[in-house]
Amino acid sequence: MILPPTSQLPPIHSVASYSINKLREALLYLRHLYNPQVQGSRRCRQKQPSTSDETTQLEISNIDGLDELRSDTFERSYAMRWLTSLVSLTADWDLESNSDDTRSREWEGLIQEAASLLAVCSGTAGAGVVVRDFVFKHGKGMERTLNIQVKDISLDNKDYGSVGAQTWGGACVLTEIILDDPEAFGLFDTHGLRILELGAGTGLVSLALGKLFEGAGPLIPPRTIIATDYYPSVMENLASNIQTNFPSSDTVQVRSLDWSSFPSEPTDPSFDTPFDLILGADIVYEAQHAIWIKSCLTRLLRKPTSSQDPLFHLMIPLRPTHSFESSTIDNVFAAPTPDGPPGLHLVIISRDCVLCDAEPDRGQDHIEYAYYRIGWR
Repeated sequence: MILPPTSQLPPIHSVASYSINKLREALLYLRHLYNPQVQGSRRCRQKQPSTSDETTQLEISNIDGLDELRSDTFERSYAMRWLTSLVSLTADWDLESNSDDTRSREWEGLIQEAASLLAVCSGTAGAGVVVRDFVFKHGKGMERTLNIQVKDISLDNKDYGSVGAQTWGGACVLTEIILDDPEAFGLFDTHGLRILELGAGTGLVSLALGKLFEGAGPLIPPRTIIATDYYPSVMENLASNIQTNFPSSDTVQVRSLDWSSFPSEPTDPSFDTPFDLILGADIVYEAQHAIWIKSCLTRLLRKPTSSQDPLFHLMIPLRPTHSFESSTIDNVFAAPTPDGPPGLHLVIISRDCVLCDAEPDRGQDHIEYAYYRIGWR
């Protein structure tokens, strides 16, 4: 069983006497406890031998009652005091006078990790709140990093729509695919680009795009990124995440969009002009969602031209419990029959399978996602 921080961590009064490896193990424990990885967010790569990180993560993920432990304010307070004591040791560690450069770098990295975790724990004092630090690699040689901080808030059992207040694997996977090859999404085209995210939830995908464009500087034309959702608790958290990552700019805008009534009811003027790129991840979990999404796309996705082919990119998990809901995408966006109405239709351009590693406590080796590219044809 997993022990609480008061029992698991080295005693505060003797932290300085522990080895770097032991302290690193303690930080790993706290990272998985208070800043866990999103389930099903790692695409399958070539299998590598298990590392101590992976082992610890699996051990912790299998334990019941983690939510209660994470919500225990006394244990969280102790973890913060422990981290503070570790960070304070940097004043007693003269890195410049240490002749062992390797050990100096290890110690410096340890202190930085502790400071990062302390910031996470300080910002998640509320029960059920988790702050996640995402680091994505991008660039032709994957030599550049993109850092995003996202806050998840607890689910409201009385409001099914509050599932958007947490980060789901599909958003992580779609973000990674976009950053792997942004040119394939037309992100650096020479014309101004309008981008819309449906059901943005915590905003990870939109935030990643904003960070990507921010790093590109003034060399690209202005981009408009609009992250949408509908439920009040989700919208409030989405706005908070955008403010955290872009405190002094409107790189990503937040708008409310109710699929069920769009476009019949008056909407924000932001939706008067169609979009060049529309994104959605983990947004189909009810049978009528595909129909509503198509209704939105009919008005919001720009028609193709000789130089542009606007697309809707959709990532959905293939959950056994929601197989019917998932199948509605294939049915609603099926190509029309030869004797169907003339003109352009929204159809599936491609459908790919994306496999991600799953945790063993879920009783499966992989989590499967369907990745759709939908456009006018």
